[in-house]
Amino acid sequence: MKRFIGRLGMSITSRLTRCTAAGAVLLASSVFFPSADAQPVTTGPLSITGSAVVRGPLTVDGSLTVAGDIYARGPITAAWIERIPPNDPAVRRRRGENTFDGPLTVHGPLIVHGDLEVDGPITVGGPAGAVGRVDAEGPITERR
Repeated sequence: MKRFIGRLGMSITSRLTRCTAAGAVLLASSVFFPSADAQPVTTGPLSITGSAVVRGPLTVDGSLTVAGDIYARGPITAAWIERIPPNDPAVRRRRGENTFDGPLTVHGPLIVHGDLEVDGPITVGGPAGAVGRVDAEGPITERR
């Protein structure tokens, strides 16, 4: 019985050593090879069939249309903000989610067929429209 316990202890120690070594390799690889997900995204006109989450500032050079609610952790600045009727035929609610880990810049209109959540300020060069609520932790500024 004592031999079995002794071998079990060696097995746990060697397993712990292997796990520690594997963890060190993963940590080193994450430091030397950073994730490409946190890079800024710049795109042309964009239509998202579902909800969108932007973990950074959102800049839209054209209009912003959201078929749901807009949540922003920062100020919202737009040429003007309009309310779209929920029964508008252009509004199509679809399930799904798109996540952008860096700042998102859209050169042209941005249409989101769901809710939009932004972890930074939203700047829109044209009208910003929403079917639901527009909530911001900072000021909402219209430049009419």
